[in-house]
Amino acid sequence: MENQLFQGEYVSSDRLLYTPSEFAKSNLMYLQEIGRLTAQKPHTSKRQNLSSFLFIYVRSGSGYIDYEGKEYAVSAGDCVFINCQNLYSHRTSNDLWSIEWIHFNGESILPIYLKYRERGGQAVFHTDEAGSPRGIWEELNTIARSSDYIRDIRINEYLSRLLTFLMSFSWNPEAAPESGSKSRINALKEYLDTHYQEKITLDGLSEIFLTGKYTLSRSFKEQTGTSIINYLLVVRITHAKQMLRFTDMTVEEIGYNCGITPLYYFSRMFKQIEGVSPLEYRMNWK
Repeated sequence: MENQLFQGEYVSSDRLLYTPSEFAKSNLMYLQEIGRLTAQKPHTSKRQNLSSFLFIYVRSGSGYIDYEGKEYAVSAGDCVFINCQNLYSHRTSNDLWSIEWIHFNGESILPIYLKYRERGGQAVFHTDEAGSPRGIWEELNTIARSSDYIRDIRINEYLSRLLTFLMSFSWNPEAAPESGSKSRINALKEYLDTHYQEKITLDGLSEIFLTGKYTLSRSFKEQTGTSIINYLLVVRITHAKQMLRFTDMTVEEIGYNCGITPLYYFSRMFKQIEGVSPLEYRMNWK
């Protein structure tokens, strides 16, 4: 971690650059940076291709956020939630702003962000003082600067609260993505959920849904956060676990009924997802 207090021509800021443990990066939502600043002069910051998600709360003043080709005017009480892989910039107006921000990441963040956008969640939204997220920021800032030996676990807890806060502002159906693509992906998910026992290929799905396989794959990943192949594998393994626990079928029979053959491949895929072999899983749940 590095604590930086920066007094410059353009901003006065206090930020913490946080280095999470390897355990946190592999298993939790984790903090990358937290800070606050007060602008001294109008200025612009621009970023792209950062493996990070950014939350900003405008405490006072006003400014502008440019994201995905759109400019948003922001002022006191406004919140920002964006994916930093995409080009973005933020700049204060002459009414110099004071902002608080959190950079964070984790394996589960992208699917949550995609769900936020699917529900019509906006890059910028407003909250009144009663619904202010400042309490979450203060708690996260305090624990990140502490020596608590389970600090990364507590950070994960506070980031979960932040995401709960963000998702509470996500339901804006009039602003949701185009319904055609969304409906197609929902139909595809339903098809995979019900036809998992069959042989399924991208070429076959392309013919069924009258969409090029590359376009279909890309749209599915954008809207669900995972690939078609991985989604189908998880569906199959989920059904396999049910059969292992609640039937007397052999492992080979279960693999066949879940659409994963031959036996050695089923066992390998099952262990890849669950961390144990099918037989070990069955024994653990007896």
